[in-house]
Amino acid sequence: MKNLFYYIELSFRLLKYRGRYLRRIKDLGFIPDVRSTDETLDKILKEHCSVSRYGDGEFNVIREKGNGFCHYNPRLAERLGEVLERDIPHHIVCLPYALVSQENLNLRTRVFWLAFFTKAFGVLKRYLRKDYTYYDASFTRFYFAYKDKSVCKGYLAKIRQLWEDKDVLLVEGVYSRLGVNNDLFSNVRSLQRVLAPAEDAFEKYDKILERIREYGGNRLILLALGQTATVLAYDLAKEGFWAIDIGHVDVEYEWFLRGAKDKIKIAGKYVQEANDKEEDMSEIVDSNYLKQIVCRV
Repeated sequence: MKNLFYYIELSFRLLKYRGRYLRRIKDLGFIPDVRSTDETLDKILKEHCSVSRYGDGEFNVIREKGNGFCHYNPRLAERLGEVLERDIPHHIVCLPYALVSQENLNLRTRVFWLAFFTKAFGVLKRYLRKDYTYYDASFTRFYFAYKDKSVCKGYLAKIRQLWEDKDVLLVEGVYSRLGVNNDLFSNVRSLQRVLAPAEDAFEKYDKILERIREYGGNRLILLALGQTATVLAYDLAKEGFWAIDIGHVDVEYEWFLRGAKDKIKIAGKYVQEANDKEEDMSEIVDSNYLKQIVCRV
């Protein structure tokens, strides 16, 4: 009965926010050109472009808000705005595809994005460009949000092609532990890790960037550092690196493997969306993981 009431409430909220969303799009005066997940992955695979992704967390920082692992920082907000405004070679900016289509999203996800777009409309109106091609920020979110999950295996296969037989530098929060206890990166040629703060990584931005320059030469750089990764991918692209803001791909993979119906905790990993707490994390004793760590910031 509780689930029934929950979905009835969601359905009413969907109608409310759908109407507001349509009015906002009308006020915007155009529908942004956001390419699909498949088009996004094909673009990255073909052109080896660097990727900066914008979701609710990034736009919330610009709105002078934060979340559980990134507090508002005026300098970070300024840099996030810069990445949206400036074009550089071999770099793409990604927005949630839900901005233009919610066709295959589950009810919970549709309500979330329609509500968020109406709340964040002021920022979107300021920064979105009619003459710009965006790509899908949710390509790393290949499992949980989808109503028809038959698409998930195909998306996952393309994602894993990004690092297949490549030397990879993974820059992640200290408790993220991407690929630990699963085979997500089993197809890489080699993998090294730079561990950064689990929260408010932007406060160590210059040091993180220095370590990436030191260890990232001739490597595909995968970034899992929340809003900080969005700016890092842009700065690294300017210097000729190939850097992808890969976000929560490991958590999505864990949920995919489990066939999860909700955003559940994953033992040994910091899953902020499942209300995990940093202090719950224990040290990893896996020798292969420890050998991959080249430095801690």
